[in-house]
Amino acid sequence: MTTELQVRGTNPALEIEAAPRDMSVSGDEFVTSLQAMTKLLLPPRSPVLLGIGSGVVAPHGTVFASVSGTTNRDDAAGASDDLNLDGSVAFGFGLGDATETVGMQVTTAITGLEPFGDSGSLSLKFSRALAPTTFAGLSFGNVAGWGVEEDEDVKTTLAVTHFGDIWAQDTYFPFMLTAGYGTNVTEGGTEEGAILGAGVGLNEYLGLSVSTNTEFVNLGVGFRSPELEGWNLSLTAVDAFDQEDRQALQIAVSYAVPNAF
Repeated sequence: MTTELQVRGTNPALEIEAAPRDMSVSGDEFVTSLQAMTKLLLPPRSPVLLGIGSGVVAPHGTVFASVSGTTNRDDAAGASDDLNLDGSVAFGFGLGDATETVGMQVTTAITGLEPFGDSGSLSLKFSRALAPTTFAGLSFGNVAGWGVEEDEDVKTTLAVTHFGDIWAQDTYFPFMLTAGYGTNVTEGGTEEGAILGAGVGLNEYLGLSVSTNTEFVNLGVGFRSPELEGWNLSLTAVDAFDQEDRQALQIAVSYAVPNAF
């Protein structure tokens, strides 16, 4: 979200008034204008949210791709302490404008890597602005699948995400809050449940995230560099405190191209 600061000049067509007009500015208006100017001067920063879904979609015309790997236990119940690596590849694009009508995101995930592409799924997500900084999103995972994903049911999640800023003297920290409910959230993704999460951007390079499905907590950190435009790296500690014996580390690298079409 961007904040526009409008500065008005004097219109020469206006008649000169006999008495000066009231040019006073309220305290709240002054603070808002000052904060807007500060955000224009500082390097751009944005919060991250890892481990759960959100209420927002990729902007119209944005094309993205990601590669991720997750360490996980051999047994879903955590009976084995041996770790292995599970990888996936995803790519997609954004359509529409959530602030005007409805935004849409199309994502294809390839989960079968040996051989590459032998299984995967198609997901759809729709988003609509409820307020200038609040968005509701409805996602449908596994709308179409192949390979081992072919017999999986559609996974539905409804989430609301709110954006804001925390101000500390002459700097700010953008944050995002998400709450939602999904059909495949708890019990290893087989049962319905709630999701909650928060993320904050510390600077133009680093963002932190905490999320939960009410069974366990995920802690995440996102990295980006202004010199590597479009690239992002994220690390997520799934079940960070080993509450459900599903502790794992997820590493993801993504690349996005805005205004590709």
